[in-house]
Amino acid sequence: MGGTMTIRIGTPAWSTSEGGQRVTADVDGVPVWFESPDLPLVPSAESFASLFLVPAMARGATIFSQAPLDALWLENSRELMAIFHEWWHYPIFAPQAPADAARPASTLPESRARALFFSGGVDSFHGLLSCGEQVELLVFLQGFDIPIHDQPRADAALASLRAIASELGMRSGFVRTNLREHPLLQQAPWERTNGGALASVAHVLAGVAHELLIASSIATSTEEAWGSHWRTDKLFSSSRMELRQVGETHRRMHKIQALAHEPLARRHLRVCWANATATGNCSRCAKCTITRLVLAHAGVLDAFTVFDGSATLARDLDGIRSDKRFQTLDELSRSPRLEPHVRAATRALYKRSVRIHSLPVRVRRALIRKLLEWTRPIGR
Repeated sequence: MGGTMTIRIGTPAWSTSEGGQRVTADVDGVPVWFESPDLPLVPSAESFASLFLVPAMARGATIFSQAPLDALWLENSRELMAIFHEWWHYPIFAPQAPADAARPASTLPESRARALFFSGGVDSFHGLLSCGEQVELLVFLQGFDIPIHDQPRADAALASLRAIASELGMRSGFVRTNLREHPLLQQAPWERTNGGALASVAHVLAGVAHELLIASSIATSTEEAWGSHWRTDKLFSSSRMELRQVGETHRRMHKIQALAHEPLARRHLRVCWANATATGNCSRCAKCTITRLVLAHAGVLDAFTVFDGSATLARDLDGIRSDKRFQTLDELSRSPRLEPHVRAATRALYKRSVRIHSLPVRVRRALIRKLLEWTRPIGR
């Protein structure tokens, strides 16, 4: 390997724990685990190689897996790394592993489900209700947006998942993981590693699902580089697990509009990133407020019981310092369906956002960090 730094991934092992079944591998001396109380998990070298592909590239390192890696995964990884090099100028070092011929014969069941990662957000609700996919299993993850130690919020999200799955006649499952606590994941931007993280969970679910659908967060109409992307998620697939995006041709605004009259979304939609409440949406952060704005444009905001109503919308728009959804803000600031004072607040936010994001990158980042410090939620 020519003196290149090496990230060593131990052979994944299956065990039982208080949380159910668990799959663990040692990565550079730190254990990474996945566990589930209700879904069978399988040890998968591709799981851990997917998870650490971007962190390794960011460090100029090579992955060395002690367990064999699937031939299709290895073939796909070459294309993946080329894309990540194109986006972020990371150096390319091919993953290393023993010959694939050493892999034990597969004992996976022939009948496996098509599953969808489901957070209860706009993208996953749209993937579930508006993309025409035959989904049999919904999978909720703790350890991604909801930390593994944040049990109240996880319990609330899981209760929504169970209720949605029951109403639709589907199975549901729950996976916890400590992956975001690993030092290598903490040193690389989550916006670049989240696609590999989703793939890592998909591969340990190969015993129950043959295909995992990922609701797109980046539309094909944008060239934005992102960890979970319509160009790259499919390339984390192996011969045992296919990953595929859904909804990638739709902008977020159009997804929200498609959900406007869905009773399940009205009762269960969860978009909040600010974590200002113990179990649900804060209604005040940028993500909550822009979602509310689109729903107000659709004339249904007050029907969404998961958010504050329309009375405070203009005030909450004024509380946002900037947002990157320029096209959405520009369009909605002209909407005749919105009250004049809401249109005015939307236009002012659009102008602030354009002004801030036109600054040099270094200055913009420092300003946004300072603004976030000043506006961080401290409770309702």
